[in-house]
Amino acid sequence: RRSGIASSSQQRQQQQQQQQQQQEDQQQQGGGSVRITVRPDLLALLRVAVDTRLPGVGLVGGPRVLALLRDVGDTNAQVLAGMQSCLEAVLGSTFSGICTVNKLVDLHGAHRQRALSNLRKHLQQELNILLETGVAGCLPCIETLKQAFGHFRERLTLPGERPVMYLGIQLSPHSQRGEMLCALLDQAEVRAGGRFLGSLFPVSEAASQLAQLKAKERRLLEEGGDGGNASEPNDARIAELAGQLRELEKGRRALLSKPLSPLMAFFIDFVLRAGERRQQQQQQEEEQQEVQQVNAKLHHADIAEFCGYLANWRSPRLAPLVETRRQLQDERLRLVQEQMHERGGGGERGERVGRDHHHDAELAAISRKLLETEENIEQMNITSDAFWEEVAAITDLSTDLHSLGVRAPPELPDPSSLKSLYGDWVWNLNCPMQLLFGSPLRCAGQFLVEVLRDLGARHSKELYVISVIGIQSSAKSTLLNYLFGCGFATSAGRCTRGLYCSLLESQGRTLLIMDTEGLMSLETDGGDVFDAQMALMAMACSHLVLINHKGELSRQLQDLLEVCLFAMQHLRVCRIQPKLLFVLRDQHDRSHGVHEDALRLMRKHLSEASSNLSLRLDELISLDPGSVFLLPSAFASDLDIHTGREVRWSTELFAQEAMRLRRKIFSGFSSDGGQRNGFPQPAARSEVDCAPEFSTLPDWCLHAMSVWRVLDRYGPNLLHYKTIQEIEIQKELEEFLRQISGQMVNGSDGLAEQSRALLTSCTQRLGDGEPGERVDTEFRSSLQALLDSCLAGSLAEFQRCMQARRSKLPEAQQEEAKRKLRLPVEYQGDLARYTWSLCLTEAVDRDQLRALKVHFKTTIEELWQKQSSRAMAEEQAQHIFAHEWAAFEQKCRERFERTAKSRKQLAEEVCLVFNHVLRQHRHVEEQMLALELIPAAALLSAEPLLQWDDRRFASEFFEVHMANQFAEYVAAHKPDRGPNRDTRRQAAACPSMHSAKDDDNISRLVVSEVRKHLSGALHFDLQDGATQLPAVDAILEAMRRLNEEVKIEESRFLSQIGIRLKGGMVSFLNSAHLCLRHSLLDSLAKAEVDRAEHQWKTLQSHRDQTEQEFISLVRGRTSDAGYSKMLASSFFDVFAREWLDETLVAVAADIRAQCLSDMPDASGAVERAFQQSFVERSWEDVLQYVLDVNAYLHKIFASLFEDRKVSITRVQRPLLAARLGSYFDALIGAFRSWGQRQQGGRAKLSSLQAALRQLAAQSRTDMGGLPDGQLDLSLLSERFPVVADFEIEDPSRFAQDFSLHIASLLGGAQVEGLVAERLDAALQKQQAQVWALIKGCSGMCPCCGSKCDRVDKHTVHRCGHHLLPAFNGWRVAGTCEAALDACKSFKNHDAPKRSDYSDHLYPNLQEYLQAEHPEWLPFPKEDRELLADSVLKAAWVNCRVPLLHRYDMVDCTPAEWIAAYEEPHRKLGIHSIEAAETCLLHYGYRPDGA
Repeated sequence: RRSGIASSSQQRQQQQQQQQQQQEDQQQQGGGSVRITVRPDLLALLRVAVDTRLPGVGLVGGPRVLALLRDVGDTNAQVLAGMQSCLEAVLGSTFSGICTVNKLVDLHGAHRQRALSNLRKHLQQELNILLETGVAGCLPCIETLKQAFGHFRERLTLPGERPVMYLGIQLSPHSQRGEMLCALLDQAEVRAGGRFLGSLFPVSEAASQLAQLKAKERRLLEEGGDGGNASEPNDARIAELAGQLRELEKGRRALLSKPLSPLMAFFIDFVLRAGERRQQQQQQEEEQQEVQQVNAKLHHADIAEFCGYLANWRSPRLAPLVETRRQLQDERLRLVQEQMHERGGGGERGERVGRDHHHDAELAAISRKLLETEENIEQMNITSDAFWEEVAAITDLSTDLHSLGVRAPPELPDPSSLKSLYGDWVWNLNCPMQLLFGSPLRCAGQFLVEVLRDLGARHSKELYVISVIGIQSSAKSTLLNYLFGCGFATSAGRCTRGLYCSLLESQGRTLLIMDTEGLMSLETDGGDVFDAQMALMAMACSHLVLINHKGELSRQLQDLLEVCLFAMQHLRVCRIQPKLLFVLRDQHDRSHGVHEDALRLMRKHLSEASSNLSLRLDELISLDPGSVFLLPSAFASDLDIHTGREVRWSTELFAQEAMRLRRKIFSGFSSDGGQRNGFPQPAARSEVDCAPEFSTLPDWCLHAMSVWRVLDRYGPNLLHYKTIQEIEIQKELEEFLRQISGQMVNGSDGLAEQSRALLTSCTQRLGDGEPGERVDTEFRSSLQALLDSCLAGSLAEFQRCMQARRSKLPEAQQEEAKRKLRLPVEYQGDLARYTWSLCLTEAVDRDQLRALKVHFKTTIEELWQKQSSRAMAEEQAQHIFAHEWAAFEQKCRERFERTAKSRKQLAEEVCLVFNHVLRQHRHVEEQMLALELIPAAALLSAEPLLQWDDRRFASEFFEVHMANQFAEYVAAHKPDRGPNRDTRRQAAACPSMHSAKDDDNISRLVVSEVRKHLSGALHFDLQDGATQLPAVDAILEAMRRLNEEVKIEESRFLSQIGIRLKGGMVSFLNSAHLCLRHSLLDSLAKAEVDRAEHQWKTLQSHRDQTEQEFISLVRGRTSDAGYSKMLASSFFDVFAREWLDETLVAVAADIRAQCLSDMPDASGAVERAFQQSFVERSWEDVLQYVLDVNAYLHKIFASLFEDRKVSITRVQRPLLAARLGSYFDALIGAFRSWGQRQQGGRAKLSSLQAALRQLAAQSRTDMGGLPDGQLDLSLLSERFPVVADFEIEDPSRFAQDFSLHIASLLGGAQVEGLVAERLDAALQKQQAQVWALIKGCSGMCPCCGSKCDRVDKHTVHRCGHHLLPAFNGWRVAGTCEAALDACKSFKNHDAPKRSDYSDHLYPNLQEYLQAEHPEWLPFPKEDRELLADSVLKAAWVNCRVPLLHRYDMVDCTPAEWIAAYEEPHRKLGIHSIEAAETCLLHYGYRPDGA
C-alpha cells in the first residue's frame, strides 16, 4: 500500500549513515574483527541476480536486491556489517539492504505482527523509492513472478562445475497429516471395488448418476420424437429408466442419514476446521476476556499441503492408466489403417469379409478396453474440487429435503460456515470455482449462488466478466494466469473440464474470469454441438470474450462463430453485446496489417452469412477493427552447455506482450481511455453493460445457470450444424420437401383427395349393403396402392430436384430427406385408415343389429310354431333375447375397444403431425427454429402450462429486468382498474410505493394477465362432432398464431412493465407449444370419450327398442290390435324422425347457401357492416360499429340469417308438414287396400311388405319416373320395420286399427310443431357453422377500431375502412381534444401515442405500433390534406355526443362540419351509448370493466 508511510531517498541515506556509525561503535567496543565470506552457491545466486533481465521485474536498468535473513534473532551488529560489505561488493548499486526476520513459527499475536511489520516497512520504503525516482517498470504479472524461481534454478551453476540444483530434483514433503491422508486414500481404494468416487463422495456421485439417467431418458425420448411407432421399442427402456430414477431419488434421501466418508471427515477436519482451531488458540493466548464470534478462515498452507499430498498420491496411479490409454489409442489407429489398406487391396470376397469381421471384433475389444480405462482414469482423478462438490451437494440436498425432516450429517459444519469458508477459498485464496462440472455437464446448485450472494454483499463493486475460448491445449488457462494471476490448472492435454471461474478486484471493479473447456477435443462426447455450446456460453455470460487461437485466423474458427451467431439470434440468451478479442498465439511475424486484413475479411464473411440468415451482426456482437492481438511463443528452449540437457524458460518478449495485452483489456474499462500512473481508470458503466444479470455476482450466476439450461436442452436443435452453408443447405432441402409434400399429398388430385374419394366410394358401397369384409379388403389394398404410388412419385420428384442442383448433397442428408418424405404419406394413410375404421364399425354395427333382429324374428316364428302356450313362448323369448343380446353386445364392445384410441395413441398422433409441421417449416418460420421435437412420452408426462400455479409460473419464466419500471407498474396497479380506453389514456401520476417481493408481485399481477392474453392461443378446440386431427394447415396456423401472440406479449406488455422472460423466449415458447399440444390432446381425448359414450348410448337404445318390439310380439301374438299398434309406432319413428331429419338438412343447407351468397367471406361481411352503418347513415348502427365491430357484425349476420330463415321456413314448413302427412296418408291407403284384398282370410305380414313394393313399382310405371314433388312410394317398402312375419287373423280389421294408431300418433305429435322443432334445431347448427366461416379475423385497428378484413392465413392485419381515431377514444395528448385526423393521415402518424398498458408516451404511431401492435405494421399512410371524407364527417358529427361523454374528450369538431352534416332530429343523445351496449350484449359484447 502506498499510503500510511512517508519515505524518501534522504531518509534512506540517513538510515545508512546511522547503521555505519553503529557498526563502527560496535567494532570499537568488541575489540575484535569478524571475517565474513560468501559461500560459492550463494555467490552464484548473487551473480545471477545481478546479470538477470527478468521480463517485467524490477527496474528498467536492472533489479534491486533486498537480502532477508530468516529465522534469526538478535544478530551481532558486526556480523551484519560484514554481511552488508560482502553483499555490496558483489551487488554494487543494485544492493538495497538487509532485513532480519525472526522465526515466525513460534511467534503469536503482537510479536508476530511486529516481526512482519519490520519486513513490511523495508519493502514499503523500497517501493516508495522506486516510485519517486520514476524509473520503476510496470508491476509484473503474477505468473511472471511464479516463473522467476524456475529462471533462477535453471541458471544456478558454478563455473565449470555441476549445477547447484538438478532439474530432476522434486521436493517431497512429509508430515503426519499427509501420511494419514494417503492411508485413508489407500484404504478407500481397496474397499471401493471399482466405485472409488462413489465410496468417497456418495452424494455428489448420486447427483451425477441422476443427471446421467435423465440425459439417457431424454435421448430415448428424442429418438421417439416422431410420436409414431418408432417410439414403441423405447417404452420398456424408458419405464426401466423411470424406475431407476425413483430408486435413486429414494437412495439420495437415505445418503444424508449416513455418516460422512472417512476421507470427507478428514478434509473437513484438516482444511475447514484448521483455521477455526488456530483462531481459538490465538484468542486463548491473548487472554481475551470477552467471547467473540470468530469466522473460520482457510489457510493457504493447509490447502497447499492437502493438494500436494493429493497430487502425490494421484500421480503414480494416473501415469500408467494414461500410458495404457495412449497405447490403446495407437493400437486402434493401427487397426483402422490396416483395415482401410486391406479393403483397398485385392483378394477373394470371402477372405475380405473374414478379415473385416476379425478387425471389427478387435476394434470392439479395444473400444471396450478404452472405455474401461477412461472410467478408471475418471475414478482416480481426484482433486480438491471433488471435495467441495460433495460439500455443496450435501448442503443443497439437505436444504431440499429440510421440509421432510431430513438433516445433514452432524459432523458437517453449519451450512453458513461452509459457505463462508468456500467464499474465503474463492476470494481470499484466489482458488477457481467450478460452475459447470460432471458428465454430462451440469450447473452448480444453490450453494454456489448463496456463496456469491455473500461475496457480492461484501464486495459490491461493478462486475466485469472476461472469458476465454479456444481449441484444446492452446494454453488458454496459462494465458489467464499470466494476465490476471488466476490459479487455473495447467497441463498438457485436457486440463480444464467444464467451466471454471476466478474472482479478483482490479481497477475499481470486481473481475470474474471464466476458463472454458477446450474446443475440438477428441475426449468430449458432444463434438461440434459441445464446441458451440461452450462458445455460446462464453458469449452470453461475458462482457469480453478472448478467442485464444494458435496460428492465424482460420476457416474452422469462422464456421464456429457463424453457427454461434445463428444460435444467438434464435435462442436469445444474450443480455448484452459481448466484445470479441482474438488473441493469436505463437506469432513470429507480428505485423498488424496482415492480421487486421484477415480480421476484416472474417468480419465481412460473418456479415454476409448473417445477412443471408436475416441476422444483424452489429446487434449480436461487438467486433472492432482492432480486435486482434498477436502474442509470440511463451517459452524458449536450448541445450545447456554444462549438462547437455534441454533447458526451457519463459521469454521476456512474451511477458512484455502479455503486459500490453493486459493493458489493452483494462483500457476497455474506461470509455475515455484515461490513465493514472500507467494504469487505466474505471469509468461509468455503459448502457450496454448495465443489464441486471451482470449487476451482482448472484445475478450473474443465476443468469449463467439459466443460459446453460437453455443451451443444454434447446441448443442441440440449432448447434448441430458445422457451418452456415450447412444451415442454408438444410433450409433449401426443407423447402424442397415442403413443396413436394404439398404437391403430392395435399395438391390437386393428390393423396389426400384420392383418399377422400376412396373413402366416399367404399362408404357408399357399405350403405348399399355390400359385405363389410369384402369392401374392407378392397379399401385397404387400394389405399396401400395409393400410398405406394404417392411415395414413389415423391421420391422421383426429389431425385429430379437433386439432379437439377449444381452441387451434390451427401448421402446421409439425402437418406434423411427421403425418410422425411415418407412421414406425410404415412400420416395421410393412418388418417384414412382410422376414418375408414369408424365407417366400417358403424356399418358392421348396423348390419349386425339388423341381422340380430332378423334372427329374433326367425326365432319367435319358430317358437310360435312349436309352442302352444303363450307364456312359455314369452319366457323363452326373454331368455333367448338376453342371451343373444349379451353375445351381440360383447362383439360390439370388442369392436368399440378396437376402434377406440387410447390417450397414448392420441398423443403419438398429435406429436406426429406437430413434429411433421415443425420439420417442414422450421427453416421458413424463424421462431420455429428453437422449438424442439416433442415425443409422445414427454407430452404425456409433462404438466401443461395452464395448470401451473401462479408462483411456479412466475419463478420459472419471469424475472425483473427494469426494477424502477416494474415498481411503477406495481404502484399504479389497482385491483378494480378496468381496461377502459379513457383511463388508459389519462396520465395520472401515482405515488411511489414499495410492494412485497418481486416474485409475489409477478405472480399476483403479471401471471394472470399473461394467462388472459395467451389463453386463446394456448387452446386448440375441435369443431363440434369432430373426432379426428385437424388438417396440417390448421395446426400450422395455430402454431404461427401462438408464436405471434408470445412475441406480441413480450414486446407490448412484459417489456413495458420491466419484466422479461428468463433465458430468453425459447424456454417459454417451448412450454407454450407443449401446452398447445396438450390442449389438442385433451380435445381429442374428450371427443373420443364422447364418441364412445354416443356409441354405447345408441347401442342401449337399440337394445331397449328391440327388446320392446320382440317381447311385444310374443305378448301380443294372438291380438291383431297389438300387432297394428307396434307396427304403427315403428312406421311413425321411421318417417317422423329419420326421414324428417334427413330432409331438414337439405332445407338448412339452402338457407346457409343464401347467407353465404350475401356474405361470402369475412371481407364481404365487413364491407356489408360498413355499408349498413356508415354509408346508409344509420347512426345507431354506427355507434354499435365503433363500440365493437365484431359484435356488430355478429348482430347483422344473425339478423340476415333470421330473415332468410323466416322467408324459407314460411314456405318450407307447411310443405314439409304436408309431405310428411302425405306419406302417412299413402301408408294408410296402402294398408287399407291390402286389407280389402285379403278380406275373409288370414294373411302373413310379409304379404303386406310385398304389396307395398308392388305399389311403388306401379307408381313409377304409371308416372314414367318420379316427377319433382311426387311422393317416392318406394320409401314405404324400403323403410319397412324389421319385425317377425306374424300371421294376421283379420287383415281388414288390422288395417283399420293401424290407421287409428297412426292418426293418434299424428294428433299427439302435432306434425307442424314437430317439423318446426326439428327445423329450428337444424338451423341453429347451420347458423353456428356459417358464422364460424364468415366471422374472419377478430383483430381490430389499435387506432380507429376497424376490423381486419383479410380472409387468407396471415400474421399481418389489414382493413379496408379506417375511421377517425376519435371513434375509438383517442385524444390529443395534453389537450384531451378528440383526435379527428384520419387514421391513415400524416398527422395521425406523427402524433404521440400513449401506451395501452401504462402511461408511457410514444413519440409517434410507428413506435407505438412497433412496441405494442407489430401485427399492424406496415401501417398505411396517405399523402393528402383531406382530414376525413364526408361519410366519416357525417358519422362523427351526429354520433359525437355519446362518444365524447364516454371517453371524456373535449369537443373540437370544426364548425363547418357541424353546419354541413348535422341532423338535429336524428343525431344521437348522450344516453344512446347505453342502448347500443344493451343491443350488443347478446352478440358477445362485453362492456369495459365487465
